[in-house]
Amino acid sequence: MKNQMLWPLFKIFSSNNFSFGMFLENFKKGIKGILKNLLYIALLIYFAVAAGGLFILIMSRIGNGLLNSGDIDKMPVFIMFAALAAVMFFGFIAAATNYYTGSGEEQFLSMPLTPVEIFGAKVGVTAVSDLILGAAIMLVGGIIYGIKASLLTNPLFYVGLLVTILAVEALAVFVIYALLLLFLNLIPKLRNRSILTSLATVLLLCFVFTYSIYSSKLSMLLDQDDGSAALFVQLIRIWTEKVPALMFFADAISGKIVPIIVMAAIFAVIVFVFIPLGAPFYIRSLNGFSDVKTKKITKEKAQDVLNKELKTNSIFHTLLVRDVRTIFREPSFFGNGPLMILLVPVMFLISFTVSFAAAKGSGIAEVRAMMVSMFTEQMSPEGLETVKYFFTVIIAGVCIFMGNCANIASTSFSREGKAIYDLKAMPIPEDTIVLVKFWHALIYCIASIVIIFLFFVGLVKFLYIPFTTADILSMTLKYSVLTLLASFVLIFIEMFIDTVNPKLQWENPTAAFKQNMNAVVSTFITMGFIALMVLLIFLLPKNNLGLLIVSAIMLVIAAPLGVLYFKYAVKKIPKM
Repeated sequence: MKNQMLWPLFKIFSSNNFSFGMFLENFKKGIKGILKNLLYIALLIYFAVAAGGLFILIMSRIGNGLLNSGDIDKMPVFIMFAALAAVMFFGFIAAATNYYTGSGEEQFLSMPLTPVEIFGAKVGVTAVSDLILGAAIMLVGGIIYGIKASLLTNPLFYVGLLVTILAVEALAVFVIYALLLLFLNLIPKLRNRSILTSLATVLLLCFVFTYSIYSSKLSMLLDQDDGSAALFVQLIRIWTEKVPALMFFADAISGKIVPIIVMAAIFAVIVFVFIPLGAPFYIRSLNGFSDVKTKKITKEKAQDVLNKELKTNSIFHTLLVRDVRTIFREPSFFGNGPLMILLVPVMFLISFTVSFAAAKGSGIAEVRAMMVSMFTEQMSPEGLETVKYFFTVIIAGVCIFMGNCANIASTSFSREGKAIYDLKAMPIPEDTIVLVKFWHALIYCIASIVIIFLFFVGLVKFLYIPFTTADILSMTLKYSVLTLLASFVLIFIEMFIDTVNPKLQWENPTAAFKQNMNAVVSTFITMGFIALMVLLIFLLPKNNLGLLIVSAIMLVIAAPLGVLYFKYAVKKIPKM
């Protein structure tokens, strides 16, 4: 049978991804497996309620607006673009992560496998693992469209919806891999993991900026009646007028025969023509990724390498730089970790800017006047101190969440993978390794404090909040201390989780970070920890004494916890 190894290769490449079979097996592994599945279910419910509910509400409002304007037949165009945006984002990250893993490719190239089998398996993993979101968007949006357009009784509607979902996702995969193949074959110098990281980062930034700009408009849409969808109605009209071919997607979902055939043809051409034609170019593009060869060195030469060839006398500094560079070079590590610390405040800034830009100048002046009046005329000195207290507490909570949402501590050793054996072979004290991992995680907590400080000062100046320089410095000192002490506790807990059960056996970096159960558990712990802090703060006096008590509690917990963890980790590392 032609390409008979395609399915086995697909299973190998996707072995680190989530599967339903693994999910069922976890129920047979005792309490640990059951708890892991419960966390998966909790995450699924959270995203279904938060993201799914918001999407359904937005689609319903847009559908009502299009129905009232007589343009309901154009609604699938908007749904298609929404799905395509999600697919391009997650699909490109997946493709960049899986394009070259650094180990399996060399083995498979030396086997009697055809290029179509290897490339087809790679494309299949990308499509199945990260493009399910696009199918969900198309399905939910399509059902809402079917209700609005009264198409649910038409059997061809369901056929057209299914075929269009396949066509849209295949089209996204085609664009992603066509761009990668084009650039990597025309410009061999781009065959580098750091280049793929940069490409994925640029795409992520563009997606976030676009989302941030339109999120404010969507928020205003949800706050008003259905007639406020006129902006989207006009936007869809412009799209369909300038590119009439887009209506093929809408007509296919509506159940028209010819557009359905066109969608099926798009899917077939990409699967049966693009993959065979692109396979040789994919194999050719792998040449260059692995040109850098490694060689074994003895323990006696290891110290000389650190001190002379790396031009440093500090093993701690060398290891810290190595750990940080690993995060920034790997798309999966960077995109799901440190980048979020930068993107979260950027999203808030863009949304804030767009909201005020949409308001009239008099509206901004009124807000500023209200702030000045409230703080200087209507508020007592005691009330002002309470406001400062809550400002400090809220900012501390944001900093704690931002600094620990990068999952650096919870994947400290999992990120090493098989490289942990090389690290253990070096003449490096175990306590130095642990200290490096701790400081690496703490760096992002400090970065969150600095970023939030800049936003805080900008907000105070923009809204004319009458805080003096002394007030700002005092509040900054308080929330910084509270953030660092709380982060100490969280970092020690998260590092302990990853030290007890590190995920070292992986071929795909996504499995060490995004699909690591240690990161999932740590995320829930962080959220629960912040909730407990909020409860504790509300029970304590709303003044400096309350902050002092909370800080003292964090210090009392962090100090012995850190000592115990360091002692445990030093003994555990040689056994990993």
